[in-house]
Amino acid sequence: MTTKSSDTGLGLTIVKRMIENQGGTIALHDSSEKGTTFVISLPIGRKEE
Repeated sequence: MTTKSSDTGLGLTIVKRMIENQGGTIALHDSSEKGTTFVISLPIGRKEE
């Protein structure tokens, strides 16, 4: 939940696309007790075309 009144809601969509374009993944783990954790995995080497 956000308290912003003018948020477009596109932030995570853009981040997900950027991560996947680099060959990575993003996952979230939601816990009502501890909050939300995002796990971002990126490859070490450069992505080959």
